[in-house]
Amino acid sequence: MIKLEDIFNIKKGDIISVTGSGGKTSLLYTIARELRNKYRVLVSTSAKISVPPEEEYDYIYTSAPDYVNDKSKSSENGVTIVAGEIDKDRNKIIGINDEELNYLHKCFDIILLEADGSRRMPLKGWKRHEPPILVKTNKVIGIIPVDVVNSEVSKDIIYGFDEFRAMTDYSRYVDFEAVGKICSNENGLFKNSRGKLYLYLNKVDTEEEIILARDLIAYLKTKIAGNPFDFKICAGSLKKGVYYEC
Repeated sequence: MIKLEDIFNIKKGDIISVTGSGGKTSLLYTIARELRNKYRVLVSTSAKISVPPEEEYDYIYTSAPDYVNDKSKSSENGVTIVAGEIDKDRNKIIGINDEELNYLHKCFDIILLEADGSRRMPLKGWKRHEPPILVKTNKVIGIIPVDVVNSEVSKDIIYGFDEFRAMTDYSRYVDFEAVGKICSNENGLFKNSRGKLYLYLNKVDTEEEIILARDLIAYLKTKIAGNPFDFKICAGSLKKGVYYEC
């Protein structure tokens, strides 16, 4: 069975930033679970994420200095959460910055960063300061959920609605052409990206969605990939644990 480790070609030393919408946090922790017994994995954010359930990590630190100054910190494999700080009132991890990553990255084999926010909406348009991708990132995974393809463009499913409309040339529907613009616009999914780029089509859960994903992938490979962003396309269902290299 293909794993996420395989489709994203994850190797020791990778610093991976996850952007987009519709499954970023789930993807982050699914990758971390795959790698938990093989590597020392850091999970953090350059944006904001909810504090995860205890079963998702082995160690947690409320700030980068707390981790660095902890003489008892483990060198064993496992998942460590390090926050820039924790907002206890909102149960949120506030992200680390480039300076903090500079002295954390030597302590871990793999680093996974949530580098975007969409307020739990399945699509988004990016504001001027988004996404906050840290300099040491060498892989970016951008997520788009397949289950909203062909939906009507609406504020109900889009965070950053005005930016989304401008990016997609005011398309009425989230059709293949609109998805292509999300992936190719300089202010879209791969804005601020660096290193190897991946598009992950999420929520490919049903036979109908598998067919839709195949057609969308064919369109993107023919019309979009490499213009200007050179990205590898992957797809799958985090819900079912089934993934496809494309």
